[in-house]
Amino acid sequence: MRRFFFMTMLLVFLFPAWASAFRTGDSSVVLPIVGRFPGAGGTQWRTDVFISNPYSPTAAVTVTFYVAGGAPITRSFSIAPYSTISLPDIVQNNFGMSNSSGQLLLSCSTSIEARARIYNAGNPAGQFGQNVPGIGLSQLSRQAYVYGLSGLAGNRVNVGIANPNDVTVIVSMRIYDKNNNSTFHSEILTLQPHETRQFNDIFGTYGIPAQDGLQVQFNAGDILTPLYGYASEARNDTGDAIFVFGTGPNV
Repeated sequence: MRRFFFMTMLLVFLFPAWASAFRTGDSSVVLPIVGRFPGAGGTQWRTDVFISNPYSPTAAVTVTFYVAGGAPITRSFSIAPYSTISLPDIVQNNFGMSNSSGQLLLSCSTSIEARARIYNAGNPAGQFGQNVPGIGLSQLSRQAYVYGLSGLAGNRVNVGIANPNDVTVIVSMRIYDKNNNSTFHSEILTLQPHETRQFNDIFGTYGIPAQDGLQVQFNAGDILTPLYGYASEARNDTGDAIFVFGTGPNV
């Protein structure tokens, strides 16, 4: 009896952690950046997108590509229950563009999930890239916080912020050290509807001393305007990269 009581109480304490597991799916899912464009060192960047319908019935999905500097383009897809569709090199194959980037918004009457693979296809050493998770609009908040970024050992760090809203958003950006002692850069950004702004090589651009543990925080002035912030940390020698999405711990 005592053992049974102990196991029951253990399940009671564990259940809330299991029940609150992070869900990326939603009826509106944001991919902050997709693209097809040349990069540094002869790289040629491409994007594959994967959309999953983990439920029943069939999902009718509308995909809108908010092209940087251009008009949005919309495509529609039907995904059978418990199925996934693959959209390789989506910018060219589905939107007919050979050199463009921007934000992708997926909408459906039911909940769906999505992710992107952004990779280099033009390096003699072979492909390398990173996974970009699609996150449901209802899961995002007015804050996007990334941390543990390293400028040591030949690492290059890019950060970005996406406004997935239909309205203009004012966002503050702050870059600071791991101990919160020094602010290396701060500015106020005005992001147009569905605009994604990326800041490349922040260590070099802002003259930040080489270090690890760097933190970047984006905050919107309006609590009703969610953001998708991210960082991409890549090695200069191999191109190996990792993607970090921003969290909202202080919301």
